[in-house]
Amino acid sequence: MRVLVADDSQTVRLMLCRMLEMDPDIKVVGTAGNGREAIEQVAALDPDLVTMDVNMPVMDGLSAIEHIMAYNPVPVLVVSSVVDKENTANAARALGAGAVDVISKPTPKSIDEFNDVAADLRAKIKLLSRVRVITHPRARLLKHLHEFQPVPGSASALEGQKLVAIGSSTGGPQALQNILCSLPGNFKAGVVIVQHIARGFTEGLIEWLSGSCKLKVILGSDGHKIQNGEVVIAPDGIHMIVSKGGLINLVERQIPGPHKPSVDVLLESVAVAYGKDSIGVILTGMGRDGAQGMKAIHDQGGHTIAQDENTSVIFSMAKEAIKLGGIERVAPLSDVSRLIMEYT
Repeated sequence: MRVLVADDSQTVRLMLCRMLEMDPDIKVVGTAGNGREAIEQVAALDPDLVTMDVNMPVMDGLSAIEHIMAYNPVPVLVVSSVVDKENTANAARALGAGAVDVISKPTPKSIDEFNDVAADLRAKIKLLSRVRVITHPRARLLKHLHEFQPVPGSASALEGQKLVAIGSSTGGPQALQNILCSLPGNFKAGVVIVQHIARGFTEGLIEWLSGSCKLKVILGSDGHKIQNGEVVIAPDGIHMIVSKGGLINLVERQIPGPHKPSVDVLLESVAVAYGKDSIGVILTGMGRDGAQGMKAIHDQGGHTIAQDENTSVIFSMAKEAIKLGGIERVAPLSDVSRLIMEYT
């Protein structure tokens, strides 16, 4: 497995190289200190995967990713510092430009922690290196940006209305942008989302999505009442559930599995609270989180949609939901927003 490491810090480059090459199946074929060098190295070396910092001199990581995805598409893992909102928002924009996932820069404080972080990094890179990537993803993502034009109206409390619940993981930010950009500002339902993303990047994701679509995108908070035309994204490290009337609750419930927040926890609460007025959507992602929740919505008479394999970065979460019998429609990403509009 051939990896290119791009970061303007020589210390970080050396650390990442050491972490990766502890595995004999991974070879670092080159390093780059800025986006321009990364572009040149990708063209010359044809790596299986690139790790990319966002903030670099000469050319930043965002511009480099856009160029790479246009001319030499290859899976890109963003490795970024979680230092402020601008940094995390830029990382989210990089996902929109075609990067497949984002992690925070490793800062191990002991040998044991170094080895644990290195093992997690290698496992992620082995998975992502097999991801299918597409050329010019931005054009595809924004294809339906103006498909649904808003009409006069204002958001109202989510009483007697439908609720859309979405779960996504690897590749999810791009898919979420596609869907949310296609919904009108006066959308007659609320939207709740669990997106698996590295801790610290959720608020940057929200800022990026807010600037991309007509809907109001906010971080979930305990006791918040969802409004029509509002998108609520679950915060890091805690489960988000919804009760009748669109009331958000954040809970520390312990459940099996690695994910917190969990898609299953959110979707199962929506199934109970909204029944036939719920719409479940499972998108691209790794693992099986969300399969039980989609089945719960389906069994309560709600509509359920799964993103198809051809448009998924990783077809695992949706596949597991389909296998469990909880999916009404399997659709390409470009059709998901149309189906949501149809069901609402």
